[in-house]
Parts: sequence; C-alpha cells; structure tokens
Amino acid sequence: MLVGIIPYFTGIGLSFTNWKLAISNIKFVGLRNYIEMFTNPDFWNALKVTGIFSGVSLFIEITIGFFVGWLLSVKLKGISFFRSIILIPLMVAPVLSALMWKLMLPQHGVINYLLSFLGIPAVSWLSNPNTALMTLVCIDAYINIPFVAIIILAGFQALPKEPYEAAAVDGASKLFIFKKITFPLVTPLIIVALIFRLILSLKTFDIIYATTGGGPGNVTTNLHLLAYMNIFKYGQGAKATSIVLILFIFIFYISYKLVNRWTKATEYQK
Repeated sequence: MLVGIIPYFTGIGLSFTNWKLAISNIKFVGLRNYIEMFTNPDFWNALKVTGIFSGVSLFIEITIGFFVGWLLSVKLKGISFFRSIILIPLMVAPVLSALMWKLMLPQHGVINYLLSFLGIPAVSWLSNPNTALMTLVCIDAYINIPFVAIIILAGFQALPKEPYEAAAVDGASKLFIFKKITFPLVTPLIIVALIFRLILSLKTFDIIYATTGGGPGNVTTNLHLLAYMNIFKYGQGAKATSIVLILFIFIFYISYKLVNRWTKATEYQK
C-alpha cells in the first residue's frame, strides 16, 4: 500500500511547486500550475480527446464484446476453437498490435488496398486529422473486445438454470427472458468489464504514442500523453503532475459511481 500512497502524496505536493527537470531549487507556487492548466487550450483539447476516445471505444467494446461473449456461450461443436481464436489480440503487447496496424494503415497500405475493392478511396488513416482519432478507437477496440467478451462469456456460463426453467413453465417469450432474467444477471459482469476498460482507456498512452505520437497536430493528444510531453519534452514536471492528478480524480470519481452501480446490481440478484 505504501508503494502507491507515498508517490501519490508526493505528486500532490510537487503539483503546488515550480518543479522542473532542469532545476534543483524547488519553490512553492500555490495554485499557479492548476490555473495555467485550466487556462491552457491544449489541456481542454486533451480533455476532449480523452473523453471522445474513451466514450466511443467503451461503447464499441462493451456492445460488440457482449454480442461476441453471447455467441461464444452457445454450445456448438467446435466452439472451443473460436474461444481460443478470440484470445489472439490479448496475447500480443498493445504496442506491437498498434505498430502492426500502423504498417497496414498508410495510404498505400493493405487496408486501403482491400477497401479499394469496395470502391472506398484511399485515406491516410493515421495522418488525416479527420480520421486519426476514430482510427485509434478502432485499434483499441480490436485489442480489447476479446477482454470484454471473455468476461461476458464467464457471466453467461455461470447463469443459474432455475429462473429459466420457471420461465419455460410459464411460457415466457425469449425476448422477455432476455430482458427480465438474462440481462439483469449478466449486468454485474458488464459493469466489471466497464470499470476495467474505463480505467485503462482514460489513461491510454502506448497505442497513441506508438502510432500517431499525439498528431497530426494535437488531434490525438489525450491527457496522459499531454502529461508525458510536459515532463519529458518541456521539462515541466509540476505541470505534468497536476495533469495526472486531475486525470486520477476523474477516473476515481467515475469508478466510484460504477462500483456503486455494481453493488446495486449484485444486491438485485440476492
């Protein structure tokens, strides 16, 4: 616990100073770093990018992950093979997956070659300001949909048989069974997947740094990457720490709300 608490409170203290990598004389400056941060358009752009990236990627991953998890729960011959195949993106480091996609996404890359058969014109997906962010969302979804699907699959496999037997006796429709039995029982697992993916997506760094480096311009620069650039590119350690603390508070608040929702969902089943 001390390993996490000591750096956290040290960071809080440093965010109220003029700490820079190039100086050793650290002075207390109060709220100056936070005032400069909230008046800096780069911060608000990074906050917007973080929100869009996390919101869209979570929606795609939870929606498709739920559907894939449900398909994998169906008892069919050979389904174990597909359950193994779905794990492949999780076996590769995110940076390597991102670099793999970067090699396929240039204007003359294999993705545009395949899309040309559908009549779609070639686009430099990661270099175009209009497509770069959504392309990163798709890369993130490719990497993490299997994670969500495996959690949902575990939920489907753990469903009790008694409610379904009672519903069959009452002659309930499949839609009614899904809405009133299946979905409420799987909801806690959906929230668990949502919590994990929310925390990781809000602090995504590796795939953005490996593919676009925050560009073109700053259209893919999120809060985590902005903090990295502040400390390692500009030497502004205190400003980087203040950005990270704001991101931490944001993650903690949303996670707290989701944990409360998970508690209510589990109480519903009791």
